[in-house]
Amino acid sequence: MVSTLKPDSVGPSVFRSRVRASTLSLLIVGMGDLVSSLAWLHAGYGEGNPLFSWLANHGSIWFALGKVLFLAGPIAILEYARLFRPKAAELGTWLATLLYLALLSTHVRVVFGR
Repeated sequence: MVSTLKPDSVGPSVFRSRVRASTLSLLIVGMGDLVSSLAWLHAGYGEGNPLFSWLANHGSIWFALGKVLFLAGPIAILEYARLFRPKAAELGTWLATLLYLALLSTHVRVVFGR
């Protein structure tokens, strides 16, 4: 028996959609946070978040894995929400990006004393 399903009709639509600028922006800010945190940790600075401090004490790999998981989880939830409430998910993604960027910029100012 031959299947009549087209390749585009198989699987959840979240895997067929294009990457949104808001999601890419959130991912870039999160990866910037990861890279800067690793650089600061290797320069002798500490991690302020107790969970990530604990992970950093177990090595850079565990720290990076924790950061990636704590970024991927919310992005996955936002992308799932986008299937049902696209405008709300888009707004939420941009809001998360702006708040994350504000927090990251605060950390940069603290480290560099500005």
